[in-house]
Amino acid sequence: MEMKPMKLNNKNIIVYILGTIVIAFGVVMMLKSSIGLSSWDTLHYSLHRLTGMTIGSAVILVALSFTVYVTIANKNFRYILMVIPIFAVGALIDYFNLIVFVDFEPTNLLLQILIYTIGLLMLPLGGSLLIISSFPAGVFDEFMITMMRQFKSENLIKVRVIMELCAVSVAIIISLIVNDPDMPLGMFNIGTIIFSISVGIFVKMYLRLFEKVGLYKS
Repeated sequence: MEMKPMKLNNKNIIVYILGTIVIAFGVVMMLKSSIGLSSWDTLHYSLHRLTGMTIGSAVILVALSFTVYVTIANKNFRYILMVIPIFAVGALIDYFNLIVFVDFEPTNLLLQILIYTIGLLMLPLGGSLLIISSFPAGVFDEFMITMMRQFKSENLIKVRVIMELCAVSVAIIISLIVNDPDMPLGMFNIGTIIFSISVGIFVKMYLRLFEKVGLYKS
């Protein structure tokens, strides 16, 4: 995958902003479903439980760390621009979770499955929207692309699944340190496994769809 040139126009700006909103909404939907968070968000939630920081703040902390690596690995300071969606997504997650949906705690299994499915579809969609804009994609998407470049791999699904499983492993370790008897594994659940296995497939599906309609060129 070659790094695409930045194109500052209204369409790309709108796509970029929409991507950040979709990601934040998807995160909160999965959180509220109680079926399981995405791989990276299990890590964010575990850090939230360990330190007391908000989930949005944990998102920002982890993403900034990866931004530093991606910037150094690619030797391109344009990746510093990823701090914009990082702070935007972190703030939006706290806004949706702590204000908009603060009293939304579904207990009906069918409703939980519905909102989990919405989150499952929204997260990779948001990441794909950031990718097809000419701006740096979401930090984990750029990290995925960086890994594909460094290991000279075209297997997007394999690289993404490995990333997700590593994030889950660290989240579980932190959860065991927290030692909460009610949530021994944090927010790791069946939904996390489903997400870890399927996210690469969804990202590839969305990118192919955008390519077919002329919004993206791989």
